[in-house]
Amino acid sequence: MNLEYRHTRLVRFFHWWNGISMILLALSGFYIHFPDSFPIFPSMDVARKIHFIFMYAVGAGVIGRLYYAFVTGDSKNFRPRFADLGNMIGLMKYYLFISDELPDFGEKYNPGQKMMYLGFVPLIIIQGITGFILYWPTTFNHWAAFVGGMHVIRIIHYIVAWIFVYCIAAHLYLDFSEGMANIAGMITGYRPADFHAKHRKKRRATLSAKGQKTLDA
Repeated sequence: MNLEYRHTRLVRFFHWWNGISMILLALSGFYIHFPDSFPIFPSMDVARKIHFIFMYAVGAGVIGRLYYAFVTGDSKNFRPRFADLGNMIGLMKYYLFISDELPDFGEKYNPGQKMMYLGFVPLIIIQGITGFILYWPTTFNHWAAFVGGMHVIRIIHYIVAWIFVYCIAAHLYLDFSEGMANIAGMITGYRPADFHAKHRKKRRATLSAKGQKTLDA
């Protein structure tokens, strides 16, 4: 099997570091918000400590990933292009099983991945700021008043948390829909060079079989 080296060790490290940290942030955050309906931690104190620890973990992970991207030139893989707007339509059709053709983007990351990764940075900054305001409401009360009060800060923090949950869920769906070779690539760094060609062929066969079933029915 012809393999291509797709992800360096540091890219893989930051991917898993940030992914695991975000999941623990979401779980502890939902416990803090719904302690009776979401009883996965032994106490509120434990959940708050976990939430605070992994808030710093995500912050450090994002800063480290950005530093790595700019120092190594990896940032070029995230640059938005005007063509991404049109490619996004083809990408959505492919992953929603409307089309069997995955567009050839000519880049490491597709438009959806770039949009998600770039969007994470401002969203994490918003979560950090609103999180500190909620944790120290007396100290940062004037900041809350600037946007309409503490209840507005809670709403912003809650909405952004759900955005992260949906993004992580979509990320997992897209990875699993492409097969284990794609997931293994983020563990080993290697992926079959003809990965997408094989996946297109498999998708065509699946859609063809579904079409034949419909005709037979």
